[in-house]
Amino acid sequence: MLRIITDSSAEFSSEEANALGIDVVPLTVVFGDRAYLEGVELTKEEFYRRLLSGEFPKTSQPNEEQFTEAFAKTMGEETLVLLISSALSGTADTARLAKKNGNFTHVHIYETACTTVMLRYLVEEACSNRERSAEEAITALDELRPRLRLHAALDTLEYLRKGGRIKKSVAFVGDMLGIKPIVTVSPRGTVELEGKAHGQKKALKTLAELFRGEKADPAYPVRFLQTDTDAPSREVMKELGMEGAPVFRVCCAVGSHIGPNAAGIAYVAKKA
Repeated sequence: MLRIITDSSAEFSSEEANALGIDVVPLTVVFGDRAYLEGVELTKEEFYRRLLSGEFPKTSQPNEEQFTEAFAKTMGEETLVLLISSALSGTADTARLAKKNGNFTHVHIYETACTTVMLRYLVEEACSNRERSAEEAITALDELRPRLRLHAALDTLEYLRKGGRIKKSVAFVGDMLGIKPIVTVSPRGTVELEGKAHGQKKALKTLAELFRGEKADPAYPVRFLQTDTDAPSREVMKELGMEGAPVFRVCCAVGSHIGPNAAGIAYVAKKA
């Protein structure tokens, strides 16, 4: 049976990972001079509490030793590794280095070009194909990835500025004017600006409009995202008449760059 490894940005709780039989390599979050393994030494709740208190975190990818240990545990069984986009993190590059140096020829590292619940969709797809070969599972992933969608409304540009993603002057003007950026994850795995709105209310309506503009595949669940609070995502759910849909709190590594009071929606588009 195909073994599956992912990282903590895929939004699986330890209970879910155990139930699915997948291994999760934690990303690292740094507050001050102390590093924490996400989901092991730092919960999402504690992360957002500290973020709201004014602490600004940094993030770090797993080291080679972590992947070497994870690959060794597979005992030579065919293994598929799905990690955060290489355009957003060096995590996959480190995994490739561990594979090469450890001569783990049974390990296949798939370029997901995504993160957070988009990555979760891919991991779940891999799990549904784990009785097949890695090559066959990868074919299924290649079919699914172009149909994955994620739209998110941010409350502030400040965290993108702190993370070096935009200029200070742009963030200052944007926040002064009450501009709320709408972002997406591109097919290349990069975070891209796809729109902007004046005020959060309009930004959340924009998320709903983006979802309505494309037919979602009913075979896959529509998922909502939050950071520190679920209030904005609940507004989008209400707008769409989808109260009760699953809401996922964005992982610490991604939350470090988008900040509090953000909302998002993820889904799989119907086949053309």
